[in-house]
Amino acid sequence: MSQQQHGTIGVQITNHVATLTLNNPTQYNALTKDMCLELVGAFSGLSVDPQVRAILITGAGANFSAGIAIDQMDLVLFDEPVDGELVNHFDLVDRAITSCPKPTIAVVRGNCFGGAWQLASACDIQLAADTTRLAITPAKVGLVFPRPGVQRLVQTVGQSRAKYLLFSGAEISMEQASAWGLFTQVVPKEKLESQLATLIFQMDANSAFSIVHTKQAITMSTASTPDSLSDSYWAQLWEHNARSEDLAEGRAAFAAKRRPEFTWVSPEN
Repeated sequence: MSQQQHGTIGVQITNHVATLTLNNPTQYNALTKDMCLELVGAFSGLSVDPQVRAILITGAGANFSAGIAIDQMDLVLFDEPVDGELVNHFDLVDRAITSCPKPTIAVVRGNCFGGAWQLASACDIQLAADTTRLAITPAKVGLVFPRPGVQRLVQTVGQSRAKYLLFSGAEISMEQASAWGLFTQVVPKEKLESQLATLIFQMDANSAFSIVHTKQAITMSTASTPDSLSDSYWAQLWEHNARSEDLAEGRAAFAAKRRPEFTWVSPEN
């Protein structure tokens, strides 16, 4: 196990799983500009680390996050470098997560307010405790929710429910959040860690080749990609799939009634 601390983002790697911890307890783990920069940097490094097979995002202490730190909103969302063009660091964090080739999991408990849901939803899977408090609150401070958050929210719950959540800023129950698909799975608070451990165990036992390429294929299938490019992608993937050492090992293990020992490692690039 290795551990290091980068300001207000904790980075820990244990058994091929990297955990990024939002650590700003005085503001319920709300994101500052420095935290955004650290998250982008962490994803850049972990995405190409051959020892890392999955990445978790969680919050320090009792809370996931309160979104964007109110006193840092200008720096996070409307930063003005010397060339005068606005930089949205939160969008860059979102892009770093969604473009990560490795599986990403948000582990949510306590407060999940404002942009915190967007942060969690950028991950492939969201595990949430049934005691989580959820509200998407940009209208309460006169802010327009960032584009990736709006698009993902509409895709998740539909236009009418997205408008309800964004127009009202109301807190909704976790029963409602679960029914609307705002989190992948909602579990009792006391079972959150055991459910996470089970998921990690299941993923670790499976083929990294299959998981990484399945994630890539799902991304391609939902992107605005010309059919010709999509067809070319699938043709190359299928040829690679046919020659995969993991597939050969999986079939041999199934025939021998033993656990497969997959060896494929994601290329650093």
